[in-house]
Amino acid sequence: MSYADFRRRQSEAIHDGFTTAADASATDRADFIRLTYLHLGGAILAFAGLTALLVNSSFAPSMMATLAGSPYSWLLVLGAFMLVGAVAQRWASSGASVGMQYTGLALYVLAEAVIFVPLVFIANLKAPGSVGTAAVLTATVFGGLTVTSLVTKKDFSFLGRALTIAGFAAMGMIIVSILFGFTLGSFFSLAMVVVAAGYILYQSSQIMYHYPIGSHVAASLALFASVALLFWYILRLVMASRD
Repeated sequence: MSYADFRRRQSEAIHDGFTTAADASATDRADFIRLTYLHLGGAILAFAGLTALLVNSSFAPSMMATLAGSPYSWLLVLGAFMLVGAVAQRWASSGASVGMQYTGLALYVLAEAVIFVPLVFIANLKAPGSVGTAAVLTATVFGGLTVTSLVTKKDFSFLGRALTIAGFAAMGMIIVSILFGFTLGSFFSLAMVVVAAGYILYQSSQIMYHYPIGSHVAASLALFASVALLFWYILRLVMASRD
């Protein structure tokens, strides 16, 4: 089925009241899931390319110097990332313009690449090969979770409230650690890997049961955010294991 045919069938499905993947026909649901994961793959490839480009450019040393200049620089970076992320997700979730949706996804990928620069830069210096190892482990965990979600067909929406609380708690701990200058160790990274895995299960079931047909750009952004979170903390664990 061509993309144009898929968009036409989406419109017909919405017109008939089948607004979610769960309510759509098996063919439309399968096409929606396929498009979501294709966009996720494109986002990951773009993220990898942009991160490598930034890490190997003059931007990385400049960013590292800025972060080293003040203990509160990371707060500014995190604040800017959260703001940009909120804007990007809003654009990607917009049903008014396909171009705006893709702009939102591209903006979020760029923001993730920028925030990953310090971690990848340090990893390449202190633990060569750790980025590749973390990438393989992330792909393995993500693949296993995705298969689990697809095979069991379980709706993991019940995880939503617990994940929200865990996310706020984690952000609070990160902010406190920056303000008071202590390091969050491997146990925190391991806990965040579990949280990220929960987000992947949650988002996977949202895609199958709750996202509207035609919202594959927004769905891919949500999954990409969860994969990036998983990769961040797996990389931290790999780096810690090589100290």
